Amino acid sequence: MRTESDSPDAPRWLHALAVLTVLCALPLVFLGASVTSHGVGMIDPRGFRPPWEIVNGLFENSGMAWRLEYGHRTFGFLVGMCGIALAVGCWFFDRRAWLGWVALLALTLICVQGALGILRVDRNADYPLVFKLLHGCLAQIVFAVLVSIALFTARGWASENMQTAGIGLKLWSIVTAEIVFMQLMLGALVRHTDGLLGPRGHLLGAFVVVGAVAWLLKLMLESEAREHLSIHGIVLIVLLTAQLWLGVESWLARFHVPTADLPQVLPLPIHAEWVRTLHYLIGTLLFATVVNVAILANRALASRVRKRPEPAFAENTKSTLNRELEGVA
Repeated sequence: MRTESDSPDAPRWLHALAVLTVLCALPLVFLGASVTSHGVGMIDPRGFRPPWEIVNGLFENSGMAWRLEYGHRTFGFLVGMCGIALAVGCWFFDRRAWLGWVALLALTLICVQGALGILRVDRNADYPLVFKLLHGCLAQIVFAVLVSIALFTARGWASENMQTAGIGLKLWSIVTAEIVFMQLMLGALVRHTDGLLGPRGHLLGAFVVVGAVAWLLKLMLESEAREHLSIHGIVLIVLLTAQLWLGVESWLARFHVPTADLPQVLPLPIHAEWVRTLHYLIGTLLFATVVNVAILANRALASRVRKRPEPAFAENTKSTLNRELEGVA
């Protein structure tokens, strides 16, 4: 049975495996968003195909639509295999029992996400919207969990020099993560529906996200743990800036009417599908970064390195030696 260790740092190879899983998940998210942006999710009527059929399909079928769909499925299998290896590694080769359960949770989420992808194709006629929304929203959660495991297995996660954050930062980081995820859900409505709630809610939500992240950055700057959160603060600023720019370009491309005889701001002269895909990807990265800030702010003091207690005979020997020295003196 595995027990808590006095050295909770994970093996170097386990952290490398966690990072590799995240790197494989990045193109998976990008290609999945591209499939939706280009509207080619139903180009293959079969939701599940064995890996060898997908590899053959990449070489046999020409055209961007087939390559996007089969490329997405290929990276899905790669992330699944990495998830299995990561769960086994965390369970048997890391001494922290809770990390094994987190890795098993990640593997479960990967399997659920894959099942939703299959149902999205096979049951599209019966549920044309439900599985699309679930598949698109769960992707951000899966990616955030994988990035968190990379954080947990990094060297120095349980550093003694890590300063604890204040209660304000702890609570607001969680609230900000929830706000960002709600904004991603509204974005899914914009991508998959033509209703009024999605565009209006997503536009108003952008202002809320900017305010929430700005206040989070302020609390991070004022926190005693600001040195350990500085990199995350820079990443948040870069991602939020890029997300706002891509959001504006996506909005202009979506509602631009070339035939209208009215003054309009022209969108970028590139395919709007790629802009929307990047907008989705940056939103996923932004959510994962906020989740990591919340984890660092709320990290338990018990995760720090604890010294192993000395055996009883060693304590008795020390006591006897001290008494003898005092008698000589």
